Amino acid sequence: MNISLEQAIEIHAKALRVSHGRKAEHYARERAAACKRQDDHEGDHVWNKVAEIVVQIEREQIAHTR
Repeated sequence: MNISLEQAIEIHAKALRVSHGRKAEHYARERAAACKRQDDHEGDHVWNKVAEIVVQIEREQIAHTR
């Protein structure tokens, strides 16, 4: 089974929320920063996208509880 990068990012963001809870966004941003320091621009982009999806998931969860 092949999955797209976007699907992999979404899956990872969901897993990160489960494993790191409210610290998931911070963890992803730290990983992005580590990649950037190593001139890994793709890694930086991907980890920042993971963080954005984590934030989106959190917003959706809040909206569903209201």
